[in-house]
Amino acid sequence: MSKIDIFHSGSIAICWIYCMTLCMLICFVRERRWKWILNSHVTSICAAACLCATWQLRIASAFYRDTELIIAIINLVNSTILCVISITTPKGPPVFNKGGRPITSIVYCSIWNFITFSTVIPIIYKSFKKKSLDDSDLDELPNEYTANEFYNKIQQWPSNNLLYRIWKANQNVILLETFFVIISSFLHYLPILFLYSLLDFFQGDKKNIEWAIFCVFGILIGGLLHVFAISQHQYLGGSVLQSSVSLMLNSEIYSKSLKIKNNVNEIGKISNLMAVDANRISQFMIWWASLIEAPVQIGIALFFLYKLLNSACLFGILVLIIILPIQRWTGKYFSQNQEHLMKTRDYRVSLMNEILHGIRMIKFNAWEGNWITRIMNARNIELKYLKKSFILMSTFNLLWIASPILITTVSFLTYTKIQGNELTASIAFTSVTIFNEIRFILNDLAELFILALQAIVSLIRIEKFLNSDENENKKNIIFKNDDKIGFENATITWNKPEENIEDIFIMKDLNIEFPVEQLSIICGPTGSGKTLLLMALLGEAEISFGKVFYPNPPQQIHENHELTNSDWIVDNNNSIAYVAQHTWLQSGPIRDNILFNLPFNKERYDQVVKSCALDKDFESFVDGELTEIGDQGVTLSGGQKQRVSLARAVYSRAKHILIDDALSAVDANTANYLINECISGPLMNKRTIILVTHHLNLTLPIAKYVVMINNGQIVDKGEVSELNNNGSINIPREIISDNESSGSTCNSTLQASPVKENFEKNSEENFETSKSITLDMEVIEEEKIINDTTIGDNKPRALIKEEGKESGMVKLNVYLKYFNSNGSYLFWITASILFMSTRVTQTLEGWWLNVWSSLTQNISHYNIDYYINIYILLTMLSVFFGVIQFSWLYYGSLQASKKLYNQLLVRVIKAPLRFFDTTPIGRILNRFSKDFEIIDSILAVDLGLFLHNLLMMVGVVLVIIAITKEFIIAAIIFVIIYAIVGTLYAIASRELKRLDSITKSPLYSQYTETLTGIITIRAFNITDQFMNEMLTKIDNNIRPFYFLWVANRWLQIWTNGMGAFFPFIASVLILWNLQKIDASLAGLALSFSMTFTTQIMWSIRKYTQLEMSLNSIERVVEFLNIEQENYQGEIKIKENENSEKNWPMNGNIRFERLKVRYAEDLDYVLRNISFEINGKEKVGIVGRTGSGKSTISLSLFRFLEAAEGKIFIDDIDISKLNLEELRSNLTIIPQDPILFTGTIRSNLDVFSQYTDYEIFESLKRVHLLPSSSKFSSTNELVNIFSNLDTQISEEGNNISQGQRQLLCLARALLKKPKIIIMDEATASIDFDMDEKIQKMIRNEFNDCTIICIAHRLQTIIDYDKILVLDRGSVLEFDSPYNLISNPNSIFYQMCEQSGDFDILKSLALKEQKRNLT
Repeated sequence: MSKIDIFHSGSIAICWIYCMTLCMLICFVRERRWKWILNSHVTSICAAACLCATWQLRIASAFYRDTELIIAIINLVNSTILCVISITTPKGPPVFNKGGRPITSIVYCSIWNFITFSTVIPIIYKSFKKKSLDDSDLDELPNEYTANEFYNKIQQWPSNNLLYRIWKANQNVILLETFFVIISSFLHYLPILFLYSLLDFFQGDKKNIEWAIFCVFGILIGGLLHVFAISQHQYLGGSVLQSSVSLMLNSEIYSKSLKIKNNVNEIGKISNLMAVDANRISQFMIWWASLIEAPVQIGIALFFLYKLLNSACLFGILVLIIILPIQRWTGKYFSQNQEHLMKTRDYRVSLMNEILHGIRMIKFNAWEGNWITRIMNARNIELKYLKKSFILMSTFNLLWIASPILITTVSFLTYTKIQGNELTASIAFTSVTIFNEIRFILNDLAELFILALQAIVSLIRIEKFLNSDENENKKNIIFKNDDKIGFENATITWNKPEENIEDIFIMKDLNIEFPVEQLSIICGPTGSGKTLLLMALLGEAEISFGKVFYPNPPQQIHENHELTNSDWIVDNNNSIAYVAQHTWLQSGPIRDNILFNLPFNKERYDQVVKSCALDKDFESFVDGELTEIGDQGVTLSGGQKQRVSLARAVYSRAKHILIDDALSAVDANTANYLINECISGPLMNKRTIILVTHHLNLTLPIAKYVVMINNGQIVDKGEVSELNNNGSINIPREIISDNESSGSTCNSTLQASPVKENFEKNSEENFETSKSITLDMEVIEEEKIINDTTIGDNKPRALIKEEGKESGMVKLNVYLKYFNSNGSYLFWITASILFMSTRVTQTLEGWWLNVWSSLTQNISHYNIDYYINIYILLTMLSVFFGVIQFSWLYYGSLQASKKLYNQLLVRVIKAPLRFFDTTPIGRILNRFSKDFEIIDSILAVDLGLFLHNLLMMVGVVLVIIAITKEFIIAAIIFVIIYAIVGTLYAIASRELKRLDSITKSPLYSQYTETLTGIITIRAFNITDQFMNEMLTKIDNNIRPFYFLWVANRWLQIWTNGMGAFFPFIASVLILWNLQKIDASLAGLALSFSMTFTTQIMWSIRKYTQLEMSLNSIERVVEFLNIEQENYQGEIKIKENENSEKNWPMNGNIRFERLKVRYAEDLDYVLRNISFEINGKEKVGIVGRTGSGKSTISLSLFRFLEAAEGKIFIDDIDISKLNLEELRSNLTIIPQDPILFTGTIRSNLDVFSQYTDYEIFESLKRVHLLPSSSKFSSTNELVNIFSNLDTQISEEGNNISQGQRQLLCLARALLKKPKIIIMDEATASIDFDMDEKIQKMIRNEFNDCTIICIAHRLQTIIDYDKILVLDRGSVLEFDSPYNLISNPNSIFYQMCEQSGDFDILKSLALKEQKRNLT
């Protein structure tokens, strides 16, 4: 052996010893990271050894060296075996989380599984076998891919620059992806180099066949290497970076929403930030690398073009330079248009959120048409900007499609016409292949440019939101651990004063100190500033000057650990609980709302339930305390919601409890019970209570301190005993002395309370009567809970149904729905012609180039102008059809967006109330925001790109088959393989996309739920817990999203890997037919085959993406099939000649043997009831929970249709009336009034029917304005109702609850209805105002029929009649005097239990005498 052979053999031996050493280390190393590094090292060495052995084998066989040949074979076999072992060995055993759920195998898989993304195969297999996936089928993501991890990571880089924070949190991934981008960019042109050499071989003497074979294998290996490199870079961008940015942005947006001020009006905007903006930025992470990849690839392409065409290619580049300023201008205008589009989208989603929260008020008043018009007007403005976006996108398409074609044309024109060179096949088709790559790059840049501009706009929007002012009012609050709670020289207002300080409500010079561990009362007229005081204590109001003293609640008081009653209350004065006037409850079981993330202590829980008078309610529910109550407690009455909210505060560990008018929603007897058993009961022992209330007769005797407010000014304040002594208040002295002698006034339970005794001695029937005299007219009553539940089923009934999920392929009806929405069959015939014309002209380009280049081999002189002109004509046609095809789809997409949105809006608004009870608002908003963002902006693009790539792929196959007939066999095999791979991928990706869509709805629900109750959440100081809940939901959402993108990479490996064999087989067949095919035809076939890899992958990807986008259509179609209310009627008052045009004339209401039930398989809720209310009569309805009071009202408005019997209004059967006419001629004033974003004028005069004078008069009558024309004096704060253009925020949150009720009453006055239903319409206003309002009602509505449900029996005691219901039957119907004079009547017992029997009887007697006279 020679020295070289000895050196070579020694090198091999050293290499194997080194490999064996590494293998031994791998066996002993336990850390997965080091196993992975060592394994990768061994694999690299073995792969290099394989290549060296292959080269050694070739040399040995060429020179017939037997010994070296044997060594080479042994070396090749050994290195191959070791390479296979090392590349397929996993880096560790399977991993499971704490709950036993498996972690995705990507953390322990082998190198081969990692680079081929085989880790997703189990999911693909499951989806194929099951045809449907759920969350349990997905493995858990590793800890480094969780929302909590990325949220903590981005928090490490505090900065106002969001892009910088994203970069710092992801810089390792970004740098690694950049490395793979550069590698893949160079590998991208490796097959083209071999293509040029192969075409040069065909053009030459064709003798060096070995070189040709080497080029053929070079095309294959180069393609495979490029596939592996680009897959890794797209995995890092698509799966890792996209997921991480999505996690970061969603968690950051939610975290910020927990901190900002006045965010209740930002629900629509914040929902869009999450649904659209965060999604756009995270999606851009897939494509950002093209900003590096495109310049690198274009630079390499220009280098090769310069080598092929010399300076002629530079003239082509000049075209691109000329076009760049136009692109810049278009991009700038597109960016501006996107800002306007997103603002209009925010507004439209905010309106949708508002309409969903106020749907009952809208339906009660028959405002559906008005709101549909309002939202469609906003939608039309949005579509106007969307149309501009499509026009600009078409401009981009023109520029990007035309640019590479013009470059090609100018370059060939210069090369042949000006420079006089011959266009050979090797130059022509290699150049065309490179130009095609430039075309693909520029086409991708067109989409990238649009995505980048959209992402920039979204980035700015999110950054602006994240940098917005937070709820910083607590900087003026002095948090101390001593016993001081109150104000010191404080000036407070709702919002930060801007320019007009005179136009805002301000409370000045506040000096109050509430006693700790005592009961303090805040009282005053409606709108005087009581709630503002509480908000200032909580840090929710603007503190302009002075100090506010209040304890700072620590987070740890909510930790879930074993607690006993003795250590339940936090004794360091640093804990708060809050009961809002406008109750906020979470969707879910009642018990969860009471626990509010605290551990379940049965003893304490039972005490709380009983003290809040909820035990009997639970007994009436089949599911008891586990009854689900829907969004905002929609299935509970107003009183029940308030008591659940109170129970939540009582159950809490808080030392200090703030209660905002919680007694207004309950009757007097229940209020007495709550005062005795709850507020002054043992559960409130040693706790500070600050109570806003109008019930001074109940609360002052047990209070220690009182603050009286009027018009924003402190009228009086001090200890109750002192104020009573100086005559400011009037309480019997013996009560005061009794309370003082008992020590802590708020904690002493009044002994021998008659109310308590009545509560405890009554039977369930009578208890229910006293407990809940009315239900909220805006909710579905408890009858629904009782009757809608299967008796005997131990599992609690789920009120909120799980979101439906289709399985399998997108159904044909979904395609048809979208196609029909775009246009008629003529639209799609035109679209088909345009797309096919585009592909035909592109194919003719290549064919004409083949004709042209073939002349250089056979003819020395020819008319070059003729061939150039034809080529230019074909390219121009290709550009024209290429732009028009997409513009045509954009036009159709606009039509589909408008039609589908209008159809969905109408279907949702006209759905029955049951739909809104069982469907979370977030789920509905998801359709109107995220799904329509896809329908508007993405679906048409996906469809166009799928059709474009499909026709491109078919064209390639047909061209190659036309040149080499044998290729048809390979084509069939390719079709079968791609069909299998594509089918498997499509099934899995569809299911993962559906899971992604479904898991987004809980995010919306949590957003809306949190923002609605943010004050309560911040008061309880459990924002961290809500943040953790959101992080969990984000993790649940990102899981299918991550695996979807891993599945995309799996598809890319298989399709592109198989695609690399496409030009390889075409090259082999051309070599096989070497004598039959000339260089031009070979160039045509090979140049087309080089694009096949990209086209097949994008055809499958775009088809799947199209199906995933059609998932949005699928979800819209699901809602298009929801049940509808029957709006049609046999009688239309306005068109009926026999009917009065201003029906109802008299307001006579007659129930005839009416039976009503909530569903056909359920029991009757109203059982054969018959009674008649004469016109102009005022009737009060009372009865226990579940007696049917609300059902009567729902039946009047036909929210429930009669199963048997009839209801007549002025002798017209309402079941035959047009539903809109019926409801528009009835008026309801609910307990929880809803106002809408706009002005005072727009809320009172919805249809612009009244003059300003009439509106002002109605405001005066409800005492929102003084009767004098002078609205204010120098000593009074400005009255916001004196300006009809005063803005009303969403749900009327910028005015008090009482003022909202009075506005609803003013609206009824304007309407001048003949029939009014009042559901505790004055519950939230003070007693003096209530007396004035009742007097006004008697005067202003004396010609109206009034049906009133009231907790305050004094409200209805002077009515004409009282209707007593029980279990759906009429028990009593007579005048109040007759009923209260009968000791055996149920109404008599109710009056007796109220504690005001004498007063009620005297009022009834007074009214009786008045009627007799």
